[in-house]
Amino acid sequence: MLQTVLLALSLSSNPNGPIDITEQQLTQYVNQKAKYQQQYGIPGLFDIDIHIKSMNVSLGKKKSNMADVQSIGTYTLTLPNQPVVDGTINADFEAKPRYDIQNGAIYLDQFALSGYQITPANVQEQFAPLVSYLISGLQSKLQQEPAYVLNTQDKDQRWLKEHVTRFELLPGRLRLYTDKQ
Repeated sequence: MLQTVLLALSLSSNPNGPIDITEQQLTQYVNQKAKYQQQYGIPGLFDIDIHIKSMNVSLGKKKSNMADVQSIGTYTLTLPNQPVVDGTINADFEAKPRYDIQNGAIYLDQFALSGYQITPANVQEQFAPLVSYLISGLQSKLQQEPAYVLNTQDKDQRWLKEHVTRFELLPGRLRLYTDKQ
């Protein structure tokens, strides 16, 4: 709702200029729409349930033309003959934003893990061999889910979707250009 209001305000105040979608709008959209929960397991070896609780998107700050995504989640790990372990996982990614003109959507492609931390710390060693498998599942999910979609139920956003010709990543925002500029 907030992103619709902010985008409508930016359209009404500058209908012929470029339109910006901020990293705050992307973060809010991702946290509302892109839910990630996954269970993995190999019978007799382990079972894990991961739930990403929140993500934060920053744009073009560490590297130009790249987004940084910080995710915070919880997990439950079950190993044979061991007590169940509940903990947290924080994973940081780099991704390349892409605007899909046909869908009016921003996607984050080419996810690459830049770091992670698991608590409790004593699980880190046991968990390390599973991390690449778990991260690839998260990467796949986030690449398939848009990070932001223009709302075609709103007439201003529908117009914007129909007229965007290109986008540019600037520090803190994605700038959409229309054919009316």
